[in-house]
Amino acid sequence: MRAAHRLPVDHDEVRSAKEKLISHGLLRGVDSPPLWLPDEIDRSWRRSISVGANRATGAIQFLNEFDGDSELSRAARPVLDRLADTLQDMGTSVFLADRTGQIVARRVATSRDRERFDSAYAAEGFVFSEESIGTNGLGTPMAEGSAVFVRGPEHFNEALEDLACAGVGIRHPVTGRLIGSLSLAAPVDTAEMMMLAMTREGAQQIVDNLRATVGRRELTLGHTYRRHRAKGPVIVLNSDTVMTNVTGLSFLNVEMHARLWDSLLSQDWDQGPHVLDLDVHSLRARVLAHRLEDVDDDAFAVEIIDRLQDGPPRRAARPAPVRDLFVSNLQHTAARSAGALAVTGPSGSGKLHVVRAWLRSEGHDDPLVLDAGELRSDGTWRQEVTDTLASGRAVVLRRLEDLDVGQVSAVKTLANDPRTGRLLFTADLSRCSDAVPRMLSQVAVGVDVPPLASRGHELPSIVQALLEQIEPQQRPVLSTATIQVLLRWDWPGNVAELRHVLLGLAAELPGQSVSPYHLPERMWEAANRRLLTRIEAAERSEIVAALRQCGGNRSKAASLLGIGRTTLYRKLTAFGIDAETLLT
Repeated sequence: MRAAHRLPVDHDEVRSAKEKLISHGLLRGVDSPPLWLPDEIDRSWRRSISVGANRATGAIQFLNEFDGDSELSRAARPVLDRLADTLQDMGTSVFLADRTGQIVARRVATSRDRERFDSAYAAEGFVFSEESIGTNGLGTPMAEGSAVFVRGPEHFNEALEDLACAGVGIRHPVTGRLIGSLSLAAPVDTAEMMMLAMTREGAQQIVDNLRATVGRRELTLGHTYRRHRAKGPVIVLNSDTVMTNVTGLSFLNVEMHARLWDSLLSQDWDQGPHVLDLDVHSLRARVLAHRLEDVDDDAFAVEIIDRLQDGPPRRAARPAPVRDLFVSNLQHTAARSAGALAVTGPSGSGKLHVVRAWLRSEGHDDPLVLDAGELRSDGTWRQEVTDTLASGRAVVLRRLEDLDVGQVSAVKTLANDPRTGRLLFTADLSRCSDAVPRMLSQVAVGVDVPPLASRGHELPSIVQALLEQIEPQQRPVLSTATIQVLLRWDWPGNVAELRHVLLGLAAELPGQSVSPYHLPERMWEAANRRLLTRIEAAERSEIVAALRQCGGNRSKAASLLGIGRTTLYRKLTAFGIDAETLLT
C-alpha cells in the first residue's frame, strides 16, 4: 500500500512517472509505481491509457446540449450557491457533472477565475469523463466510486495540469447509482486538502436534497430493491417505475413491464407472497412475488427463481408462434383442415394481422394479398392466384365484404380446387351480402376476431408487430407509461386506429422515445383517473401543450405559460400529469 496523498510531490517527478507508464504500457513489472503515487491515481492513469483517453490541449469535447433543469441540477443548485459564497475569496470554483461527465453547472467568483477555467475548457457543456480525457476531478471519482484529489500533472490531459481538483461521485438516494459528481477546483499552488472534505459535505447535501424530493413510494421501492438485489435476478416495480439488478435485466423490456404489471394486479394477495409461473413475453420464469405492504399504491418485488423451459425444440425454419389467443385459435383450426381458412370480425379489428402472424408462426413466406373489391377490374387475378397457390405460397383475399356478387362463383371455385398453398379470406360479415357468408360456410373454416378493445392482453404484441412494419430508423420507442395508456383506451377504430396512431408517432418522433403526452389528447385524458372540471381540463390541455412545445422541459414550459415553476409542479400533481412520463 503506497502512502496517502498528503505531502506535496515535485511536479516533474509526477510528470516523469506518468510519461514512463505511458511509454512502457500497462504491464506491471517493468518498473514499480513510485511509493508516493496514490493508488487511485495509478489506477486511473492505467484506465486512461487502456481506453485511449486524449491528452492533447484543446481535445476536450464540447456538447451543445445538456439538461440544466434535471433532477440532479435542481437538487445541486442551492449547494453550489452556498459553496460559491463560502469560497469566493479563496480562488476556488465549483463544478457539477452529470453521469456522462459533462459539466452541467459551475460557479466561478471572478472574471480572472472564469478566464482560467475557460482556458482549461472547464465550463458548461464540456465532457470531463475519464474515458474521454483521462484522470480528472469530475470523471475519476465516478470511475473510482470514491472521493479523489487530483493535483497538477496527475491530470491526464495537459490542459488541466495547472489545476488541483477535489471530486466525489453523487449517488441517487433510491437506486444507489452514480448520477454525477461534484468537484472543487483551484490553481495547483493554492489548493488545499480541505477541499476534499468540503466536496464530500457538498455531495451529501445534494443527496439529502434529492431524498427530500423523492416520494415515500419511490424510497420504499429503492429500499426493497437494495434488500433483494443480492439474492439473484429481482425486479421491483410499481405502475410507472421499475428497478432491477444486472441479472434481472435480461428479462426486461417496455412490453414486459406493462404485461407483468397487469399480471401481478390480477393476483389475490390476501394470502401473502405467491410462487407464480409467469409467461409474459420475455419473462418466462417461476418467480416469488411479494406485494409491498408499506406503500399507499400497489407495488411488487419479483424474485426470479428459475427460468421456465420451452417445449420440444421446433424446426429451425420456424420462428416461435406469436402469443396471441386468436393466432393460436387459427393455428388449431388450420391443423384440423387443409382447406381454405376465413378470419372474420369487425372492420379494422386486425384480421390481416392475425393471418400474417399465423403464417409467420408456420414458417411461411409473406402471402400474396389481394383486395376483393378490386377483383372485378383485374382480368388476371384468377391466374395469379392459381399460380401462387401452386407454388406453395399462401394467398389472402381481404375485405370480402367488398366482393362483387359476380365474382363469388369464381372465388368459390378456387377455394374448392386443392392446391399446395393455403387460400385465406378476411371479412366483416356484418357488411357482406348474403352470398358471401353462404359461400364461406361452404368452402372455409376459420375464427372470429373481436374488436381490439376486447383484446387488451394481446395489444402489446399487436403494437410490436405494427412497429416492425415501420422502417427501423423511423420506428418510435414507446415507454411503459405509454403502453399503459394504450391498454386503457377503448379503440373504437380497432387495429386500424392503432396503426394510424403509431404511424403518426413515427412521423412526429422518428426513432425517438414516446411519452404519454405525445399520444392524442383524447387517449391520455381517458387514462387520467381523476375527472376534471371543464376549466381544469382546459388548463391541463394548455400545460401538456406547453410541455410538448418545450420538449418536456418544465422550467421552459412554466415560462411559456407565465406561471412559476413551483406552481407548475403543483398543477402537474393536481392534474395527474406524472413527472416520470414527461421525460423524452
